[in-house]
Amino acid sequence: MRDATSKKFHATGVWLIDAQIVLKRFDNHTAEQAKAVKSGQQGDDDSWTQLRNSFGAAVAEKAKVEVKQLSQGIQWLQVNNALLHDRNQGLQQEINAKSKQKLAIKTLNLQQRKEYHGSAVFWSLRKIREARTREAVRQDNAEQQRLQMSRDRNFRTTATAYKKQQQEAAKVARQRAAEERRELKKARAAKLAAGRALKKPHAVVQKQSAKRRRVPSAAGKQLLVQWILSIDQQGFPPQVIDVR
Repeated sequence: MRDATSKKFHATGVWLIDAQIVLKRFDNHTAEQAKAVKSGQQGDDDSWTQLRNSFGAAVAEKAKVEVKQLSQGIQWLQVNNALLHDRNQGLQQEINAKSKQKLAIKTLNLQQRKEYHGSAVFWSLRKIREARTREAVRQDNAEQQRLQMSRDRNFRTTATAYKKQQQEAAKVARQRAAEERRELKKARAAKLAAGRALKKPHAVVQKQSAKRRRVPSAAGKQLLVQWILSIDQQGFPPQVIDVR
């Protein structure tokens, strides 16, 4: 309503010396309504009391079930509003505490010389320069230590990888040597088998020959004597007789 009234003044070109009097005339919000809105936006313990009083003044018949349910709903909403308000305050305090922790002040180490034995010490600009120099040296040493730790870590990583590679190579070499030993063993076994196969017929012939060269029995000896006599009489060997 105030915006519409202001637009009308601008449209007509009429401008009052004190325009707030006219604007307040069209302001329909009373003080009680503003107070009620203010109490509804707060989350303290007095809000529920103010809302209950306003609700009791606005509702005449309080004995109805709907009115009781509405009253309980308003109370439940107000309780949740208060809990959320407290929670937001706690979170805001935690955020502020963390922000303060991040803004830690770092002071220089203003060391006192040993030749000063008095209780009062004057920190001159030279002292500040010396402190800054010591801080720069400390930071440089810290950086060198960090780089050395990084180099040591890289060296350990490289050494571990090299050791693992050597172990894998040794494993492959052992497997290859075992395979070569197996192949050599198979070749020797095949060679021995071939040699035995070649010697077997010769052994059979020797065995048969040995059987034929056995000592004859008594009947065999008699036949052998007859065979020898026939050679002496006839001049040629007779038919071969087996004397076994």
